[in-house]
Amino acid sequence: MRLADNVKKKPHFELPFHVAKKLDISKKKYWIIKIIGFLSAFLIAGIVCTILKPGSFGVFYAEMFLAVINPNVPERTMEFLAAACLLALVAFALAPAFKMKFWNIGGEGQILVGALTAGGIARFMGAAGVPDAAIIIVCLVSAVAAGIVWALIPALLKAFFNTNETLFTLMMNYIAIGLIAIMINVWVPSGSQVFGTVYAGSLPDLFGLKYSLLIVLSIVIIILMCLYLKLTKHGYEIAVVGESVNTARYIGIDVKKVIIRTMILSGAICGFVGFLLFNGYHHTVNSGLAGGRGFTGVLIAWLGGFKPSRMIIYALLVAFFQKGSSNAASTVGISKDNFSAIIVGIFFLIIIATEFFVNYKVLLKHPLSYYKENLKRKFSRKKALEVAGEVENINEEEATLVEEEPVVEEDKTPEAKKTNKKKSTTKKTSSSKKKSSSSSKKKNVKEEK
Repeated sequence: MRLADNVKKKPHFELPFHVAKKLDISKKKYWIIKIIGFLSAFLIAGIVCTILKPGSFGVFYAEMFLAVINPNVPERTMEFLAAACLLALVAFALAPAFKMKFWNIGGEGQILVGALTAGGIARFMGAAGVPDAAIIIVCLVSAVAAGIVWALIPALLKAFFNTNETLFTLMMNYIAIGLIAIMINVWVPSGSQVFGTVYAGSLPDLFGLKYSLLIVLSIVIIILMCLYLKLTKHGYEIAVVGESVNTARYIGIDVKKVIIRTMILSGAICGFVGFLLFNGYHHTVNSGLAGGRGFTGVLIAWLGGFKPSRMIIYALLVAFFQKGSSNAASTVGISKDNFSAIIVGIFFLIIIATEFFVNYKVLLKHPLSYYKENLKRKFSRKKALEVAGEVENINEEEATLVEEEPVVEEDKTPEAKKTNKKKSTTKKTSSSKKKSSSSSKKKNVKEEK
């Protein structure tokens, strides 16, 4: 026998289910899964707030909604809409490149470069006494041009040298951050090294509502992008290149041209976002001006499946969590920035987890009746083992009782000794008789032989 035969094999454990890819999912099921995910994130956010600040569960939810809809403070609603529009713009800027499978992670850098250009022009033209209308136009054109240049560099290298666009665009973000630090050092050589607030060339407010022009311009760009992706030849070419580069080349599409053109569009919109951030929102320039919108836009575009309606909804939800959690944190007495980052992170974590149930389904390997029978067999086997165990216990108890019978002590009186002697003599005589009979039988056998 081989040694392997003597080794006991462990019982093979098999999961009762397997995961299969969904070919398609209805809109109803999709939104049911996403609503469950949203409500779960909303509930967990309240629990986290309660852990950090006990007794703040109800206050958290009240302040979350008051940050978005508050008739007494309409500026909060406008700020929420402005934040949602900026996030949606970044998502729409990155979606064409992602749809083409050009992984543009450089949205953050393109926004920063646009804001830096607009800030520098507004600073010097405002100091020269140029009218605001002219400053706005020049800032807009220059910011868009700067975003295009920043996006065109990785696009050309990808189209002609097939470089890794993910790493290249990511590194361009850090170059943009360093460029801002250098330019602020040049423009503000002494003192606090802070760019300061510049209101020259600020976007005017429509109907006295703050951020109103920013929101209107963002909505116009979003509508134009929806039409561009759905109705134009360029949008069709982007989709074909994303599906298969070889197919695109076979039907006569110039892939290099599509890559360069799409990245010019992405860079232009990101530069426009930088213009809005400076001229219509913050009125200053620093390395954290983009506020992570370039990376958040990546998540919004991906979660929305590059579909306009879904990207808009996700942008509104992210802005709701950002502004609502910040407002709740300031009311409760928690650090605004850190708490808001935690809550938005929880939201993205739960929503990304729901993508599993959107794209995959869990199937049982056998029907339910099979598992019911197995359970019955297991329970019956357990009962049999229990009964057998009880029987063994009873036998063991009986054996111990037999072993523990009391030993009778010998009576050492003279009468008892006489009786014991008689018994021993009788035993001896019986044994001698048996021996004699056996010996006589042996003699008879020998004589017969």
